[in-house]
Amino acid sequence: MKTTFISTNSISSATRLALMRMQQALADAQKEMIDGRYADVGKTLGFRTVQTISLRQQHTRLSTIIDTNSVVSTRLDVTQSALKSLTDSVQDFVGQMQAYQLDTTKAAEAQADAKSRLDALLDTMNTAFGNGYIFSGVNTDVKPLTDYFGTPPSAASQGVANAFFAEFGITQSDPAVANISPADMQTFIDTTFADLFDDPSWSTDWSSASDQNVRSRISTSELVDTSVNANEAAFRKLAMAYTMVADLGTANLSQTTFEAVIGKAINVANDAIQGLVSIQSQVGLIQQRVSDASERISLQTDILNKQVKSLEGVDPNEAATRVNDLLTQMETSYALTAHIMDLSILDYI
Repeated sequence: MKTTFISTNSISSATRLALMRMQQALADAQKEMIDGRYADVGKTLGFRTVQTISLRQQHTRLSTIIDTNSVVSTRLDVTQSALKSLTDSVQDFVGQMQAYQLDTTKAAEAQADAKSRLDALLDTMNTAFGNGYIFSGVNTDVKPLTDYFGTPPSAASQGVANAFFAEFGITQSDPAVANISPADMQTFIDTTFADLFDDPSWSTDWSSASDQNVRSRISTSELVDTSVNANEAAFRKLAMAYTMVADLGTANLSQTTFEAVIGKAINVANDAIQGLVSIQSQVGLIQQRVSDASERISLQTDILNKQVKSLEGVDPNEAATRVNDLLTQMETSYALTAHIMDLSILDYI
């Protein structure tokens, strides 16, 4: 008959091993009780781990789109605010010019007003958001419009001066501008001057913006333009209306020629207003699409969350019960181990 060697050391070693296993199980149970998911998902789910990984990848992708849409929405809000500012300003400009047109003694005031509005237009068009400019198209790192009244003179300002001199043989500040007839000024504005706000002059002298707008993926199946660029016709007309009053010798023009310039500026400004309203509507539609897409994706992420929880989720109450059971077992094991360690053969000799 075979016997097995028994000793207090072997018993205590076995008990310590059991304690180590219980300690690991306790750590896992406590983690599950706190996190609400399996401590070792792969070990628990086995081959179904692939499913939960796939669900989590989908969730991460959709969450990234939601985060991107949040940034896009903010950028569109800034764009919409800038467009409203431009619209309000040009509407006020039209009202002011109509008043100035009836009082030619205010020609200098009209010119100063237009200069101020042109500066404000350029400042608004050069609005930055985050790390880029909102009206630069895909050239977000480049300021879209140049400072017209900068020092040295900008290419845009020099282009107007050169065109004026080539047409009339004098500069805009020359008192002789009083001799320019309404018909000659009208012809200049409709031809040579207007060409300065069309390509290639516009893209060469005025704008560094790209015609291509920023495109953003607002859902898994939608890729849309989410910006407006400074090359839109409405912005060119705004610049044209302000510039003709600000920099065509307005203060020294004859009464009839001044009236012709103001009348033309009002017409161009009204065209710009219609264009701005159209752009605002387009931006509004994009804002709605982004909002709708984010709501749909949010519902999808909620569904994915529920699916992941159904696979990985642990009942906190059940986990708490296991924690209590393990603590009881460990306390019993500790007591037993201590009792065994106190045993000595000397007590029985």
